[in-house]
Amino acid sequence: MRVLPRTVLREVLLLAGFYAAVFLGLILAGAAAPLIKQGAPLGAVLAFLPQQAVLLGMLALPLAMVTAFLACIGRMREEGELTALQAAGVGTWQVARATLPLAIGLAVLLGAAAHLWLPRMAANLMSGRKELLSQAIAAQVERRKPIRQDPNGILAANAVEEDRLIGVFGVQIGEDGGLAALFAPTARWIVDPGAEDEPVVLGLQLDRAFAIMSEGGTAGRVATAVIPSMSTRLPGDGVKLQDKADALSTGELLTRIRTAPERTMRERRAMRNYERAWHTRLMLPVAVIAFWAFACGLGLAAGRGNRMLAVCLGVVTVVATLFPAMILAKEVGERLTIDAAVWVWPPPILLGALGAWLLWRHR
Repeated sequence: MRVLPRTVLREVLLLAGFYAAVFLGLILAGAAAPLIKQGAPLGAVLAFLPQQAVLLGMLALPLAMVTAFLACIGRMREEGELTALQAAGVGTWQVARATLPLAIGLAVLLGAAAHLWLPRMAANLMSGRKELLSQAIAAQVERRKPIRQDPNGILAANAVEEDRLIGVFGVQIGEDGGLAALFAPTARWIVDPGAEDEPVVLGLQLDRAFAIMSEGGTAGRVATAVIPSMSTRLPGDGVKLQDKADALSTGELLTRIRTAPERTMRERRAMRNYERAWHTRLMLPVAVIAFWAFACGLGLAAGRGNRMLAVCLGVVTVVATLFPAMILAKEVGERLTIDAAVWVWPPPILLGALGAWLLWRHR
C-alpha cells in the first residue's frame, strides 16, 4: 500500500511542476505584453517580471495542481489502472488520498502568502509599476502620441526630459458643453492615492499650470487661472498601480471593516472592497482543498488521459471559482449594499461539495 501513494504523488508532483512553469510563463507573458506594447523598455519589463512572478504564482500553482490531478487520475482511469486496483481490493479513494498532502501543503502556502506576504509585495510592486508605466507613456510622447485621448478630450506633451514632461497640454469637454483647457511648461510623474474608495493610480504633478474654463451654452462665462502646482489623476486600466485594500495587512483590513463608517455611497464602496480583500485571503486555502476534491472526484468519475483536456478543465475550474472573488466582487460587488462574502464564498463551497459527492460516489 505504501508503493501506491508514493507512485501517484511522484507523478502528480512532476506534472504539477511542469504545468506550473508553463502557466506561470504564459501569465507573465500576458502581463508583460501590454507594457511592452505601450513602449516600456524590454529590459525594464524583464527586470520587473520576477517581482510579479511571486504574486502571479498564487494563480499559477492552483491551476497546475488541478491540471496535474486531472491528468494523472485520468490517465490511470483510461489505462485501466483504477480497475486493476479495485480488482485487487484497493479502493480508488486511496488514489485521491495519495494526492491530499500536496493539496494541504499548497493550501498552507497560499494561506500564509495571502496574509503575510501579499500586502508587502503589493506595496513593493507599486513603485516598479510606476516606473514602467511612466517610461511607457514617455515613449508614447517621443513617438508624438497623446498620453490619453477619448471623444471628450486629450492630454499630451511636447517632449520628455529625463523624468519630466515638457509642454503638457490638455483639453476636456464637459457634459454641458463646457470647455476646459490646461497648459503646464513642465510636469513630473507621481503616485496619486485618490480617495478612500479609489485605487492608487499614476498621476501628473503640473508646475505653474495655465487654465482656461468656459461654461456651456451661448452665454457661457470664461474664467482663467494660473495654478502654481496641481496634480491630476490618469484614470484607466493602463495607469492603475494598486488597489489599496490589497496592500493593507490582514489586521488593518479587519480593523477597517469593524470601525469604518458605511453611510455614504463612497464609504460603502470602500467597505465592500475591504470585505472583498478580507474574504479572498480567507477563501484561498479553502479553494485549494475544494479544487483537490473536485479534480480527484472528476478524474475518478470521468477522467481521460488527454492532457490538453486536463489543461482546459483545470483552467475552467480555477477561473470559474476565482472569477467572482477577483473580478465580480471588485467591479460589481462594491456598488451593492450586501457583504462581499456573497460573491467570494459560494463558488469554492459548491465546487467542494460537488467534488466530495463525486469522491463518495466513486470511492
